[in-house]
This record gives sequence, structure tokens and C-alpha cells, in this order.
Amino acid sequence: MELSVNNIKDRNQIFAFRTTKDFTKKFDDLCERLGYCRSEVVRYALKQFIRSNWNNSDNFNKVKEEMF
Repeated sequence: MELSVNNIKDRNQIFAFRTTKDFTKKFDDLCERLGYCRSEVVRYALKQFIRSNWNNSDNFNKVKEEMF
């Protein structure tokens, strides 16, 4: 089955990105302080980010401007 943005079914995917050792250490420290694994913290953070910005064009545009 071919997947596209408009044809996404329930699936488990590895979602990864490159980062610095400093970021990894800080993120691991955050996960330890929260008591959750990396995957759970990332899922929570992305869900909160999407909820806060997806349907709010002002917030969405602000994020676009702040990127890099």
C-alpha cells in the first residue's frame, strides 16, 4: 500500500532527526526529570505544539518566522 499525506492509515513509524550532543543531554535530562521516555515526551510536546498552533494563523505564522 502506498502512503501519502492524504492517505495515512494507523501506523507505527520511527520519527528521527539529527541533533547535537548538547541537545541530546538536555533532552535526556528533561525526560528523566519528567519520568517518561523520549518517545512519550516527544509525542506530548508535538501534540501540544500542534494544538496551540495548527488552527491559529497568527501563532502559525509566528512559528514560521521564528524557524531558523
